[in-house]
Amino acid sequence: MKTVIIDGQYPAIQDFLQKAEMQEVEVVGTFTDGWKAMEFVQKNQVELVVLEIQPGEKDGFFLAKHLQMLYPDILLIFITETEKYAMEALRLHAVSYILRPYVKEELPFAIESAFLLSKRRKKKIFIKTFGHFDIFVNDCPIMFHSAKAKELLALLVDRQGGTVNTDQIICTLWEERPNDEATQSLCCKVVKNLQKELTKYGAEEILIADRGIRRVDRSVFTCDLYEMLNGNEKARKRFLGEYMLDYSWAEERMGQLNRLFYEKI
Repeated sequence: MKTVIIDGQYPAIQDFLQKAEMQEVEVVGTFTDGWKAMEFVQKNQVELVVLEIQPGEKDGFFLAKHLQMLYPDILLIFITETEKYAMEALRLHAVSYILRPYVKEELPFAIESAFLLSKRRKKKIFIKTFGHFDIFVNDCPIMFHSAKAKELLALLVDRQGGTVNTDQIICTLWEERPNDEATQSLCCKVVKNLQKELTKYGAEEILIADRGIRRVDRSVFTCDLYEMLNGNEKARKRFLGEYMLDYSWAEERMGQLNRLFYEKI
């Protein structure tokens, strides 16, 4: 569970990191400035925010409200030295409100509660590659406005989490166009369209993009292709000899799947 810690006391951050060790938490950022933390959350996937509330100060709650307004699914754990703000934390549906000094069992229990809640909230994302390519979020298909954005996602899924750079995308999606500045600009636009489409349906974590390199995060979705390649017999039986029918570049993979299908008969 990707976690950010916001605490005005650096030793307190260190204390948290030590006590949270071996729990279901991956600390991706530690901050003493709440608004710098906000900038980080806006650019990175964060599931849990552990936030210190100083006695006599309400800046932490203002920040927490702002975070929840922008990211309704984000989970909050408050750490403070006073019971004064417990009711406000309750209104924000905080996972836990921990008073310092806390006993050693409190922190693991709060993190475990956040982890279980996160698992229940997580969207179910399924990517179908057999026949026509489609992606479903909680059993509802994503209706792509950009056909090229959908094709780009299909290409990344076909690469099974491997990285694809701009030149490789252009070579596959626009094989007739020159790889010039105009085509590279078009490619960047398609990537942004894909990010926008996925975000609209709450599936933005699928796509990982950094400095011209794109890939999918296989851990956040299930896919019939991956299941079949991993030896799943039910997935193999669902394969009827057709794979990503709308894309000519997918024919090589379809041949591989057909060979795999008949080898198992």
